[in-house]
Amino acid sequence: MTGASTGADRVVEALVDAGVETVVGLPGTQTLPVDVAVDESPLSYLMARDESAIPHVAWGHYEAGGGLAATVTVPGPGDTQAAHGLKNALNGCVPVVHVSADVPADDRGFGPIHEIDPATYDSVVRANVTVERPAELPAAVARGLHEATTPPQGPVRLGVGSDVLDAPCPAPQVTVPDATPTVANGAALDGAADRLAAADRPLLYVGGGCRRSDVAAVRALAREANLPVLASYRGKGVVPDDDPRTVGVAGSHTPAAARAVVERADLTVALGTDLDDVATGGGELPLDPLVHVTLDPSDLHTRYDPVDAVHGDAGAAARHLRTAADTGGWDGAAVGARATRSWEERLREGGFLDDRTPMPTAAALRAVRDALPRETPVTTDVGGFRLWAAQAFDAYGPERYVTAGSWAGMGVGLPAAVGAAVGTDGGAACLTGDGGLLMSLGTLAVASEAALDVVCVVFDNADYGVISASERLPADGPAFDWTAPDFAAIAEGMGWRGERVETVGALRDATRAAVETDGPVLVDAVVDPEEETAAAVASA
Repeated sequence: MTGASTGADRVVEALVDAGVETVVGLPGTQTLPVDVAVDESPLSYLMARDESAIPHVAWGHYEAGGGLAATVTVPGPGDTQAAHGLKNALNGCVPVVHVSADVPADDRGFGPIHEIDPATYDSVVRANVTVERPAELPAAVARGLHEATTPPQGPVRLGVGSDVLDAPCPAPQVTVPDATPTVANGAALDGAADRLAAADRPLLYVGGGCRRSDVAAVRALAREANLPVLASYRGKGVVPDDDPRTVGVAGSHTPAAARAVVERADLTVALGTDLDDVATGGGELPLDPLVHVTLDPSDLHTRYDPVDAVHGDAGAAARHLRTAADTGGWDGAAVGARATRSWEERLREGGFLDDRTPMPTAAALRAVRDALPRETPVTTDVGGFRLWAAQAFDAYGPERYVTAGSWAGMGVGLPAAVGAAVGTDGGAACLTGDGGLLMSLGTLAVASEAALDVVCVVFDNADYGVISASERLPADGPAFDWTAPDFAAIAEGMGWRGERVETVGALRDATRAAVETDGPVLVDAVVDPEEETAAAVASA
């Protein structure tokens, strides 16, 4: 960089110092100083086509193991569209450094373009840091990066006035903290260890916080204490789904056999979870008596009142509990295997694994799982197919299965797969519904222009299935007029290879071929619009 270092230069230098390698943005008039500074730096710039997709790309980038990414938008419309993805990252404790080229402080109140109160975004980020004068920039940027990367991590908004981005600024002193937290209240954990040793039928509940921590320690606890394992959406894959101890994913769609395990348990050890309503079926899962370990103390004593409330790290807690765990309780591997067999029998007997037209979603998911390499990062969008995927699509590692938590906003899947492919410098797969894909079509262009090896499978029922099946709708309507376009043709027009399939065998073959193809491939899989929801099938 030449001449005096501007605010934009200083922000980019700080990102480099923090270990950021990828910036995701969409150039706008106010952001151009940052865009140019990125171009002149070691950072790579991925240009999105839709501001709402930008933080989803950064989210998938981090979740798949690609590390911290930064995002850039204009204020007002850009920030507002990005708010969805920032809130998703906040709920998942995913660090994102979001740079907004704010309206200059001296122009506020006069109606400049894109003006909005920066405080609008307070609730969607961990910290909302504004910079109105050049002298404020060093401390503000250093604080923002520290907040983003301090456990429990989360997105931070750096709202830097566009005039500050153009002005000479002093350099921030960036420090990235140790991302390995420790247990804060060891006395409570000692009590939890005693309780676990005394339990006859203990259950391990694995949340999204485990994926941020010592995964090996959590797996060792499950294995050595031989505990059946229930996962939250975001905890899925921490203990691989082909481990016999896994019983399923918690929520309204928890299979009846898995719920029976929860009901029989005389102690639940919940690691790295906030136990929100989505992850507990509205608080109806019978998890008491409960040992609850979480890095955010505000998550303790909410829906559940734990007998041991531990403010601390999931991995550190697992290491401590592992030393005291008694293997004399029930056989977790046998318990998990029985629950899995019961669920498989339910699927087979109900015809949900049949090779028929239109395809059952569960059978289609199994076909895709068979075709994808075990190590491929898989991202999911949100919708009825995702409820099926929670119980019918195996995940083999936390960075191999990327899905949203309780925020559950649609349109996240394809941008996350782009982020995963960029972050891992390899391929990625996206599972999406037709509704979710329609919310992120612009990202098709991003993947093709970057020549990314992304396989996108659309579970296409030409419907918003969860809505259509809602008991809140009257029996005689309303009849929403929902249809699906020709996704294969749209993909082809965006530079992808596209294919439409209608049988399980054809889907398996198409997915295998897509994995072997250079560049992005979309497979439009026609699934049954009349099938029961995963929640209805699981509860039967």
